[in-house]
Amino acid sequence: MHRFLSLHQLKEFLREIKHNKRLYEKVSKVGTADEIASIAQTFGYEFTGNELKSIKNKDIKGIKIKQQDTSPSYPFGESGN
Repeated sequence: MHRFLSLHQLKEFLREIKHNKRLYEKVSKVGTADEIASIAQTFGYEFTGNELKSIKNKDIKGIKIKQQDTSPSYPFGESGN
């Protein structure tokens, strides 16, 4: 049952981002799902960063979820090495 409640909270949070400029700006400044979940908690939503990541490829009506590429980048050969 907890998983369903968390998913519901997550969907509501994602809808809220579309209408709440202050929330959108806060979320836009962080880089991890855990940081987003922490911000969500300050707005009264309860879900984890893992739960947020688990819905990345699921369609929530009216919401488009993008995954940020966080893989490391190494500048091999770019500085003459």
